[in-house]
Amino acid sequence: MSALLLALLLQSAPAQPAAQASAQPTESAEAAAGVAAEHGAVQESRAEHAAAHESGGGHDDPALVLAHHVTDQPVFGVWSNHLVYVVLAALIVIVGSQAALRSYRGGRIPRGLGAAVEGLVLFVRDEIAEANIGHDGRKFTPLLCSFFFFILIAALLGLVPLPGYNAGKWSYSATTATANITVTMGLALVSFAAQQYAGITKYGAVRHFRNLIPPGLPWLLLPIMIPVEILSMFTKPFALMVRLFANMLAGHMVVTTLILLIPLLAQIHWAGGVVIAPVSIALSLFILLLELLVAFIQAYIFTLLTAIFIGMYAHPAH
Repeated sequence: MSALLLALLLQSAPAQPAAQASAQPTESAEAAAGVAAEHGAVQESRAEHAAAHESGGGHDDPALVLAHHVTDQPVFGVWSNHLVYVVLAALIVIVGSQAALRSYRGGRIPRGLGAAVEGLVLFVRDEIAEANIGHDGRKFTPLLCSFFFFILIAALLGLVPLPGYNAGKWSYSATTATANITVTMGLALVSFAAQQYAGITKYGAVRHFRNLIPPGLPWLLLPIMIPVEILSMFTKPFALMVRLFANMLAGHMVVTTLILLIPLLAQIHWAGGVVIAPVSIALSLFILLLELLVAFIQAYIFTLLTAIFIGMYAHPAH
C-alpha cells in the first residue's frame, strides 16, 4: 500500500510544474493582451483629442482657450496679431506726432491732440530725461519719447479685440504686442545700445568700461567686482524685458480667466453660470479699467528706468 502511494506521488510530482508551466504562458498572454488593449485605448484617446482640437472642439479646454486669447495667433493665415499690433502702434505714433507738429504751424497755440502730445513730451523731457541724465538729457529725449509713446499706444491697442481668420474659422484675441517677449526684447536691446552709447561717446570705449569699477576699490576685490559689473551690464536690459512682458501679459490673463469662470461653472450646473456671470463681468470691466492705468504706468516705468540706466553710464561718478 505504501509502495502504491509512493508511486502515485512520483507520477503526480512532475505533472504539477508542467501544469504551472502551461498556465504561465496563458497568464502572460492575457497580461500582454491587456497591456496592448490599454495602449490602444490611450492611442485612440490621443487621436480623438487631436481630431477634436483640429476641428475646434479642443477650444473647450480652459487652458487652450486661455492660451488662444493671450498668446500670438495668425491673422488671415499670414501675419501674427502681435506683428499687426506692432505695425499699428508704430503707424499711430508716427501719424500722431506729425499731426501734433502741424498744430504749431503759423504760430498757433496747439489744441487738442497737439496740446496733449506737448504735455507728455515736456513731462518726458523735464521729469524723466533731464532729471535722471542731466544736461545730456535733451539728446536722449527723442528716444525716450519713442519708448513712452510706443509702449503706451501698444498697451492701449491691446485692449481692443483683433479679429483673425485662420484654418477656416474666425476668432478674436486681445493681447498687446508688448505681451510678446520678442517685442520687449527688441525694446530692451535698443535701451541697452543707448546706455552703452551714452558712456562710449562721452568717455571713449576704454574709459567707459573702466568706469564700471567704482574708484578707490581695493585691488583684491577686482576679481569679484569685474564679473559682477559685467553681469549687471546685461541684467539691466534683461530686467526691462521681463518686467514689461510679465506685467502686460498678466492683465490679459486675469481678464480671460475671469470670463472663463462663466462657462466653467455652467458646465457643472447652468445656475452656476448664471450666478457667476454678473460678478465675472463686473470684475473683468474693473481689470480693463485698471489696464488703462497700467498702460501709462508701464510706459512711464520703462522710460524712467532707461533714463536712469543711461544716466548711470553718462555720469558714473554719481
